[in-house]
Amino acid sequence: MRVSYLVKLAGYDWESFCDAEGVACVLFISGCRNNCPGCQSPQTHDFNYGLEITQDVIDKINFEIDKRPFLNALVLSGGDPMFSAGELVSIIDKIHIPNDNLWCYTGLLMGQVQQDKDMSRLLDKCTHLVDGRFEIDKRDVTLQFRGSSNQIVWKKQDGVWVKWITD
Repeated sequence: MRVSYLVKLAGYDWESFCDAEGVACVLFISGCRNNCPGCQSPQTHDFNYGLEITQDVIDKINFEIDKRPFLNALVLSGGDPMFSAGELVSIIDKIHIPNDNLWCYTGLLMGQVQQDKDMSRLLDKCTHLVDGRFEIDKRDVTLQFRGSSNQIVWKKQDGVWVKWITD
């Protein structure tokens, strides 16, 4: 029997140097409702774009992660992973997360994520959250882990979310 998790993978970067501290595996999750002008990957807005995530795909992701012992984190990007949070909660439990270090990028704000049941369940699994819509008029390529200056990097410290990198 083939199990599908009703979520699609728009792409991946097995060795990213810019999406988290150190080297990270990035999974680009399909689906986004933010429609930010100037988005770097508008093809990922379509929830039906990409490869259906099945157990075989999860096994491939784990194989690629396991053969890279230098990875420091797993990053969920997109699209916007929070729009598929309910499905991703069960998928994340099956993925080998390097150093238990899970980053998630979202166009939503931390407060919005915390108020949604499924999104907050996914957030509970994360160590870092980069929040806020990409705003083209605030674009700044010198910022660490962000595309525009309105975005905030949050880090969970002792179970509490704190602003880690802001502008």
